Amino acid sequence: MISPNTGKLPPFAFHILGLTLLVLGWELLARHYSGLVIAAPEETLAALFRLSTNTTFLARHLEPTLVRISLGLFFGVGCGAVLGILAGFMEPVRLLLSPARWILTSIPGVIVVVVFMLWFGMGTTMVVCITATMIAPIVYVNTADGMMSVDRNLLEMAKVYRLPLSMRLMRIYAMALAGPLLSGVVLATGNGIRLVVLAEMLGANEGIGHALAISRSNLQTDELYALTLLAMLVIGSVEVLLLRPARKAVQRRRA
Repeated sequence: MISPNTGKLPPFAFHILGLTLLVLGWELLARHYSGLVIAAPEETLAALFRLSTNTTFLARHLEPTLVRISLGLFFGVGCGAVLGILAGFMEPVRLLLSPARWILTSIPGVIVVVVFMLWFGMGTTMVVCITATMIAPIVYVNTADGMMSVDRNLLEMAKVYRLPLSMRLMRIYAMALAGPLLSGVVLATGNGIRLVVLAEMLGANEGIGHALAISRSNLQTDELYALTLLAMLVIGSVEVLLLRPARKAVQRRRA
């Protein structure tokens, strides 16, 4: 069995090594196959730089996508959290929402995109509704589980000592809920961004997904890979700048 301390390297060193191996494998594949199939890493980075300095692309494609991601996460996380809290408090609500939760977590995303295109047409409303609808069950499940995992002994103790409701909410419920809720938001963020790009690809006239569809049609492989890399950077930025600090704050609060 290999010791976790092998080499005594810090964790980020293994991350860099893994990333280097991926880029190396990508470069080897790019040399073996046609540029129409796989763009080389340097071509992808050049295309990414070209896109990031193109004000028309930023205004027409990147900005609408970021707005849709923000709105989809806001409504999806909000609805999922509220319904999860209600389901955690009230068993009938959880049973009532169970069929809808099962349907939304089972149905393929592309089917939802097609149905919502019929209902809302093309554009921002459709993309935001799809994203919110599909990520809400993820947050709902994590929130409901967090509410049901609240320590009953602590609740009994709070009842005996007649702690005020605000203290119970902040010291007991919020602490039990923070971890599962953040995990749900992390999952919802990644899925939400993927859904936004998919919905834009199939039913929008602007956004990163629409730009991806154009690049695919025009066989601009370097741009297609650059847009994919850009979507990954958006996901990584949200996690590093928002979710990771929030998770550390919760851990410090618990300590």
